[in-house]
Amino acid sequence: MGASIEAGIVSQRLETVIRKEVTCLFCGLPTPVPASGPSRFGSHVPRRISIVRCRVCGKEAPYRSCDIFEFAEECQARGI
Repeated sequence: MGASIEAGIVSQRLETVIRKEVTCLFCGLPTPVPASGPSRFGSHVPRRISIVRCRVCGKEAPYRSCDIFEFAEECQARGI
């Protein structure tokens, strides 16, 4: 009986996820910053500026790198 109880217990691992967000200039709500990739704007937009569209109000605005904040969140690991 003890073996069946142990077999029923599933170990859960937690992983830390780092998220980047900005505060929308228009509605003031937190907006996730997409992962950085090749800029579609070319060389006229400096790398230290990100253009982010708010998921709530739908407006876009440029944000400096110092406007972006990171926070860590622990969640259950996927694939278990």
